[in-house]
Amino acid sequence: MAYMEWQPSLDVGFGKIDEDHRALVEAMRQLQMAADQGQTKEEIAKVLNFLRDYTVTHFGTEESLMIRHNYPAASAHFVAHADLVMQVSDFIADYRTGNIVGIPEMLVFLEKWLLEHIQGPDKELGAFLASRRIEG
Repeated sequence: MAYMEWQPSLDVGFGKIDEDHRALVEAMRQLQMAADQGQTKEEIAKVLNFLRDYTVTHFGTEESLMIRHNYPAASAHFVAHADLVMQVSDFIADYRTGNIVGIPEMLVFLEKWLLEHIQGPDKELGAFLASRRIEG
């Protein structure tokens, strides 16, 4: 499986959000490398936990911006965030108990979700913030 790489087409035009997205892509690359290198279950769990925690922090940043600037699509965006956090938490729990199909399947899911979310709702949020001349 090829490692996910950041592409300029993923920029949403808001500095902090784009910076966070780059960090999430890098965390996914770290997870894939850890799995490919045969790291221990504990080491992979650390990367999974970092990925989940950073995702929660990033979502908090986006949600704070949406609330502060009365973003009209905030509710749907919040639901998408909450769903992903639950799914990642479930992946981690399943991984720890040995019930997960595997890291490659998790990475396929995460990459697809992240790409679709960035190119859809996050680009819309970026456009909204730009229309309001809000910089970050």
